[in-house]
Amino acid sequence: MSSTSGVVNINGVISPIADGRISVLDHGFLFGDNIYETLRTYRGKPFLFFRHFARLERSAQAIFLTLPWDRVRTHAEVLKTIATAQQSGQREHRIRITITRGIGDIGPDPGTCDSANAVIFATPFTEIPASVYDNGVDVVVSSFYRSRQLGDAKTGNLLRAVLAIREAKAANAFEAITLTADGKISDGITSNLWLVQGNRLLTPSIASGILEGITRAVVLDLARRAGLDVVEDVLDLSEVDTSSELFLTSSTREIVPIVRVAGKPVGTGRPGPVFTRLLEAYRREVDVLLRED
Repeated sequence: MSSTSGVVNINGVISPIADGRISVLDHGFLFGDNIYETLRTYRGKPFLFFRHFARLERSAQAIFLTLPWDRVRTHAEVLKTIATAQQSGQREHRIRITITRGIGDIGPDPGTCDSANAVIFATPFTEIPASVYDNGVDVVVSSFYRSRQLGDAKTGNLLRAVLAIREAKAANAFEAITLTADGKISDGITSNLWLVQGNRLLTPSIASGILEGITRAVVLDLARRAGLDVVEDVLDLSEVDTSSELFLTSSTREIVPIVRVAGKPVGTGRPGPVFTRLLEAYRREVDVLLRED
């Protein structure tokens, strides 16, 4: 299903995506001067909206951007957008909230922009095939490095990600592992990474330039509750070779097992027991967390 089949809310006005319009002088378009959050619905409800909004606030502070709406108004607009999108009969949606710097001069000076624009997309959510969770996926190691600058700010300046995705698709890979400039593991293109070594669950730390994922935080909590020894640290790529399992997490994909890196099997080359245990725990936890919002 095409992503253009959903709806878009621009500054409170909802229309079909194909009819959405924003000025070519918006600095979000001209310079990637915007921030965003992506989440999904479960049972028609936006999942962990308030955690996503808290990160949106942190991103705004990092790039000195004033949000046009507060948390209550943004939540109301998201709900309104979802309700409109559901009129087509589609129950579950992928939600993207984008806040742009706004209209300004053709130069990069943000001081020329008058006010931010709020753009909320609601597009049909497509479930990942069960075979992905049953059989696992292949990933490659990207040649495009992750910058530690603006680490936890989720901005729309995504050219590295665009090129890394192109690279991964050319290799028929599901995702790519991105590294820091000094060769340490950072994360996936749009995900966080996890390695299993015995009873230890390792994941790159904030010092690795990662974006602290919302799903990552949930999995950290679940892993500790399950009695795993969780280690957040700066990790060498060589750690993959000594790991029995590898998986990724993201808001729209939950937990996905990685069974090959650059063609080389991880562990047995099959999804492992720690992944299975955490995915089951995560899906149970969704019911609990839905009550949080």
